[in-house]
Order: sequence, then C-alpha cells, then structure tokens
Amino acid sequence: MTIFVAIASYRDRELVPTVLDCLAKAARPQDVRVAVCWQHLGDEDISAIRDLPGVDVQEHDARDSRGACWARDQTFRRYRGEDWLLQVDSHTRFAPDWDARLIRMARETGAEKPILTAYPASYEPEREFTGEGVPAEIVVSDWTAFGIPIFGQRPIEGAAPGVPPKPALFLAAGFLFAPGSFAVEVPYDPGIYFHGEEITLALRAYTWGYDLFHPTEVLAWHYYIRQDKPRHWSDHVESDWARYEELSRRRVLYMLHTPPVDRLGIGPVRTLRQFVAHTGCNFTRRTWTDMLAQELVLL
Repeated sequence: MTIFVAIASYRDRELVPTVLDCLAKAARPQDVRVAVCWQHLGDEDISAIRDLPGVDVQEHDARDSRGACWARDQTFRRYRGEDWLLQVDSHTRFAPDWDARLIRMARETGAEKPILTAYPASYEPEREFTGEGVPAEIVVSDWTAFGIPIFGQRPIEGAAPGVPPKPALFLAAGFLFAPGSFAVEVPYDPGIYFHGEEITLALRAYTWGYDLFHPTEVLAWHYYIRQDKPRHWSDHVESDWARYEELSRRRVLYMLHTPPVDRLGIGPVRTLRQFVAHTGCNFTRRTWTDMLAQELVLL
C-alpha cells in the first residue's frame, strides 16, 4: 500500500529532520512518497533530502507565499494516485512503523472512508526526545470574535495500544491520514489563510462521506512553541497578509453558514445541517455542545 505524505514548509529548519525521520521510521519507506512545498529565502540547506528517492521538493520564494492553505494546496497538486495520504507539518517526529500502524488502525475503524487525525504530542528539538505523550481528542475551547471555533484537546479516556480508534468530531491539519481519494475529493482551498482551515476542512470531509477518528496510540510528535521562528504573517506585515486574512475570514464564514456544493465547497454525501448535528457546533450562536461527553454518558 502506497502513502503520499504532504508537507508544507515555511522557512522551517526542522524540514530536513522531519522528512528524514518520516522515512527512517516507516516500516516500508519504499512505499512512501513525500511531496514538499518548500517556501524559503535561500538561507536553508536541504541537500540531505533534495535528491532522495521518493522525495519531491517544489520550491517557492517565501516572499511569494500566500499562506498555509495555499502551500498545502501546492502539495496536494503533487498527488499521483497513492492508496493513502498523510498530511503533517514540517516540524514533526514519527513513531516506529507509523505507516503500518496507521493503515491497520484505519482498517480497524470499519469505515469506508476513514480519517485518522489528532493534535500530536509535543517535542522540542533542543531537548532530548523522550517519546512521551498521551492520545488526545479535539474539542472546542472557545470562539473567535468573528464566530470561528477555536480548538483544544484533552486526553482520550481508556486509550491504549490495541484499543480501536475513537470516533472524532473535528480534525487536525497537522496530522491527517486518509484514503488517497481525499486529495481529489477535498482539495485545499488556497483562499483560506489560516484561521478556519481545520473547521472548514472537517466540514468538507464529513460532507464527502469521510468519517473521522482519533488514534488511541501516539504516532507522532509536533514542535508547538517555535518561539522566534519565522511565520508567514510576521514576514508579510508590510505587504498583504492582513488582506489575505480578511478575505479568508469572509470565505470561512460563508462556508460555515451557506456553503455551495462544489469543488471547494461541501460534498454531496452529507449536509451542513448534518455536520452541525454531528459536531454540536452552532455557528450562528457560537456555542458548542460536547457530543463526545454525551456519548460517554450514553455508554
């Protein structure tokens, strides 16, 4: 089974270690193809991965970048029909045999089109890697002033190796494993800048018939703090990031209230109303009913 790994990297010196770790920890690295959208200013050395078999690096001047979703769209365009897709950020570490374990868990869900997703545990490059962490589920922690949910996470009760993946309400763009068809059916909307990426992606995936699950094992680690590291919005203060964000916010709110059924809208399998009922999100009132907790009470 082949896996397409999509990595968008913005001036990130963790890119090379991420790609190398991805391949080193795979059970079958020969079946893994990595596509990188490398946004840089000529000050990074990626020679260690540039000519590796199965690594496809697409270069962009960082000054021409239009944000995270634009970059992720660039990676999805490199999809070539692989069986599975894994999207991660360019500052990630992997568990041993992550590929075989993800495929096994996806099959364990019994879903026709499963997505395994989570906010990974944390690592810091300057500290010794311990491999610690607990599986977590995504919850709504707050709302922006414009009515977009803000996500947090909490540990999954009873999670352990061998426990089936837990049904999820939302997804994490920085760790998303799905059938390869996801790249075709749910292509990235380059018009979304940053805020709203994950809720609109979850909506579109759900309405295309994908079912979301959280792994009950830790399969990856993410570098969260990244203090003083380059960010798109800090690099583009003098130019156009605010304009991108304003247009993006309008696009996100449009999707959450009156989405079209088209290539960058919702899918034909389920409706917005079904998504609202499934997740417990009321986008008009900006409230969330914890459907995950209700499910535990019913059990």
